[in-house]
Amino acid sequence: MVSDTEKTQAEMATDRIRTLILNGTYRPGQPLRQEALSAHLHVSRTPLRHALQSLAEEGLVEAVGFKGARVAEPDPGIVHDLFEMRLLLEPLALKSALPHQTKLDFAKAEMALDAADAEGDPSKLSELNWEFHHALYRPSGRQTLMKTIEQLNRASAFAETIARSIVVRSEKSAAEHRELLEACRNADEDGAIACLTEHLQLAYQDIQNKEH
Repeated sequence: MVSDTEKTQAEMATDRIRTLILNGTYRPGQPLRQEALSAHLHVSRTPLRHALQSLAEEGLVEAVGFKGARVAEPDPGIVHDLFEMRLLLEPLALKSALPHQTKLDFAKAEMALDAADAEGDPSKLSELNWEFHHALYRPSGRQTLMKTIEQLNRASAFAETIARSIVVRSEKSAAEHRELLEACRNADEDGAIACLTEHLQLAYQDIQNKEH
């Protein structure tokens, strides 16, 4: 049984390791030694193991042997599957959310976009990207769908960061996001779904272009 303190420590460790991976401090294939991580993050082994497990579920970390772990290396087949699933699930979430979106939801989405305009750190750009999408999908009220989409977003953000597309295409992404937000404000369901679909397809294309 994990105590509340250990759960909090695990969540903090998860966030910190995720940031170190997404900003390039820990590179794909790099071993993640629990003893060194425990000392660096000032966290005990139990919450650290839970943190590594959470990151493995996101696709950022993979197990090696019995107790070892390393930063995952994006697999083209897995990245393809991630975006196929996003193309199915995110339009579903957006369509469910559109009738319930409010001015507050739009304001939260716009705040994330404004912050992203002034940001250059890949890990922070990744987080702001999710904050934007979350603001538009959250009104759907479909918690299981939202959790699944968040996992898919975090896993594909790793591929985008490694390909540097999350930084390179930031201006294009910002324009696509603002077009999507405007369609939502106008309650234009067809337009919003079309904007979102194109946005996800272009993001995937940019990853592929960086891989070749």
